Formats: sequence, structure tokens, C-alpha cells
Amino acid sequence: MSARSEFIAGIGTAPTALLTDGTVLPRHALLDAEMSRYIGMYDHVTRLPNRILFIEDFATLRGHGDKMLVLVLVTLADARHYNEILRALGHAFSEDFVRAGAGQLSRILGHAYNIYHVSVLSFAFVIDNDGTGAAPALAREIASAFTEAISCNDIPIKARVGIGLLPLDGDMRDPAEALRACLAAAQDSRVTEERYAFYNHRTDAAHLRAFRILSDLPEAMVRAGELSLHFQPRIEMETGFCTGAEALIRWRHPTMGLISPGEFIPLAEQTALIGPLTDWVLRSAISQTRAFVDAGRNLRVSVNASAINLSESGFDQRLLELCSASDLSPEHIEIEFTESALAGSFDTVTAQLNSLRQSGITVAIDDFGSGYSNLSYLTRIPADVLKIDQSFVRPLGEARSGDFLVRQIIEMGKGLGFTVCAEGVENEQAYALLRTLGCHEGQGYLMGRPMPPEAFDRWFRATY
Repeated sequence: MSARSEFIAGIGTAPTALLTDGTVLPRHALLDAEMSRYIGMYDHVTRLPNRILFIEDFATLRGHGDKMLVLVLVTLADARHYNEILRALGHAFSEDFVRAGAGQLSRILGHAYNIYHVSVLSFAFVIDNDGTGAAPALAREIASAFTEAISCNDIPIKARVGIGLLPLDGDMRDPAEALRACLAAAQDSRVTEERYAFYNHRTDAAHLRAFRILSDLPEAMVRAGELSLHFQPRIEMETGFCTGAEALIRWRHPTMGLISPGEFIPLAEQTALIGPLTDWVLRSAISQTRAFVDAGRNLRVSVNASAINLSESGFDQRLLELCSASDLSPEHIEIEFTESALAGSFDTVTAQLNSLRQSGITVAIDDFGSGYSNLSYLTRIPADVLKIDQSFVRPLGEARSGDFLVRQIIEMGKGLGFTVCAEGVENEQAYALLRTLGCHEGQGYLMGRPMPPEAFDRWFRATY
């Protein structure tokens, strides 16, 4: 018997193995380098060749330019759906699901294609393309086949596949980049009716930009000068006096330039970065408000809080601690939130809002009227201010603009005891109409754009 045979014979049968030269090896050392490398090229769940072997085979797979070839990547489910399966049914069942998906894909493809199991949920193979630019018939067949549930241990599971297609032209020589681009196409396919999509450089560039923004945001929070706050005046409509300002975050990236908060804040809200980002905003806003007060500006500065912030217990105490550390009366701070914050954790959110109000902090409902506004909530929300969304306010004063909804919101807000603030006031006609309707406060470009603190202070001194 050869040493290799004795090696293999010892696996799983004894704690040690004796080689012909008398060497005794423990079980964990029973594979020599060559055998370990061979086993490392196959997935242990499906027994299919894995990503390592795909990378080694890529030069052969992509051919020599005489054929139109397409890399196909099939993902069985998105990460959230797979985690739900894992949580509900366990690891063994989840592996059965992956094996069943691999088996179904193998039955569709037959023996004509080499299938590679390139990640937990993804399989890749290369097929011919007719060069017309249309999706290959095989991609449509796979998408159709996976519309039916996969049966695992007599339990039907929806696969929710995504299928990415990447033409292997002469420029695509990096196998890792080919898989990444094909995965991006598979992710794009999840929002299509067909469930397959060719690689799109434009959407992929957006994904890469989003990834870079999230990667660079933590450093921006500690590097001086990248993040800053601008302040937009809030005006008392009857007197025209500035009683407050909204703190709005800005980011000037060293190479990407100005990045809109409408772009990076929603991305941060999908990750754990929203916590430290909100903390940065609170610290900066409170510090600047302290400076405004010291300069004789009796202002209330409003700061936006996300649904995630308000649903986490302890947010209220953290805010009050920051006020105390700056020796700032809570009455100089206002928290703005949108109604989406109430959707999932109504009791937690309302408890924290009550706590903040009792401590002297003003609470404002932001963007009222945008999206879905649950009027039944208004009588139960512990808030002081109702801010009318700018989409209702901006058309005021224009030809054929209707003010019916604005009138109703103002009347309803006042009837429920709210201070009503209109956002997006951009012309004199809108200002005059809102004042006539009894709107308490206004905010918009007519009165002042968002400004850095120094510019805001100059504006205040020049105006009043």
C-alpha cells in the first residue's frame, strides 16, 4: 500500500495514521499539500468546483476571441431571504436548500456546462451567445424554472433567484472582477420582471460609489473640515423675526467633492454608521448653538433624527447629556423626525419623544404630507411643531397653483395645538398667503439659504 493510500485510509477511521516509514500522524495532518489543494478547489456542500478553481480555469473558459461567450451567475436568494431560512430552519436545512438549488441548475444545464459554486448562494458558468444582444434562451429557461418553489425535505422554499449576464469580451481578463461585475448584474436583475440582466456599467458605478461613500464616511467624521453644518433660518411669519434655524449636514469629500446629504444619509441609515453620524451632528449642533447663545442669539436649533435613532433606547438620555456637557438649556434644541419613525417602534419612539419634551426639548414632525401620512397618529404623537412638506409650499404663488391642501393642513395643525411651519417658502406671494392663512413659521430660500455658522451670524446681524 502506498503512503497516499494509507493517508486516505486513515481519514475518519482512527485518531492517527501510521505511514510505511513508521511516521505517526494525527488526524488533522492526514492530508498532504497536494491533496489539501485538490480538496480546497471543491465546495463541501455541493461538491462542485469552487471559486478558486473558477479563477484558475478562467483563461480557458473565456476562450480566444473566436466565440461570443457570456458569463452567467445565478444567485439562489438575496442575503436577507437566506438569513430568514437559516434562522427559521437551521444550518443543515439551509445547506439542503443550496444543494437542491444546485441540483435543479444541473438538471437544466445537463452535462454541457461546467458549473462553479463561487459563493454560498451563487453559481457561475460560461455559455455561448449569438451576439444579438438579447438574453440567451438558457437564461430565460433558468429564470422560468426557478419561479417554482424548491422542495427541501418536503418543505417548499421560494428561491428568489437573480441572474447576471456578462459578455466576455477581450477587455475582461480578471476573473475576480468578472465575478464581481456579474454579481452586480444579478443584483440588478432582482428589480426586473425577467429576473435576468446584463451587466450595466452605470448602475454598477452607482453601487461602487455607494460603497466608497460608506467606506470613507467613518474617516470623514474624525478628519477636520470634511463634514460641516449649515444653518437655515426659521422665521416667525407675523413679525418676520428669526426665532430658530435648522442644522443641515454637508460633506465635502477630498476627491469626490460635495456629496449631497440626500445621498449619504440614506446609505448610512442602512448600516451601523447612522449612530456615530447622528452623534457627530448632535455634538456639532449643540456646540454651535452654545456659541449662538453666547453671542446673544436667542435661537432654537433643530436637528434631524432618523427612525433608527429614535427606535434605539437611550437616545433621549444621550441628547440630554450632550446638552448638559455644553451647559446648554434643552429649550434651545429641537428634534425633527418624519412619520416613518413611528412605523415599527411606536411605543419606544413616543416614550423617548415624551422624555425629550418633558426635559424642555421641542419636537417637530418633519415633511408632513409627503408619502403616507397617518392622520390618526397626529392626536397621539408627542410633538409641538408640524412642518408642512415643501412640495405643497413651493407651488404657492405660481399660476394655477392650488392652496386647498395647505389651507387644510394649517387649519388641522392649529386645531390640534401644533405650531405650524411651512418649508420651501421661495417667493413673496407664498409668504403673504401663508401669513394670511395663519401659518406660524416659515423656512425657505426667500428668507435665507442654509449657511455656514459665520455666514449665518453675518446674515443675522445684517437683517436684525
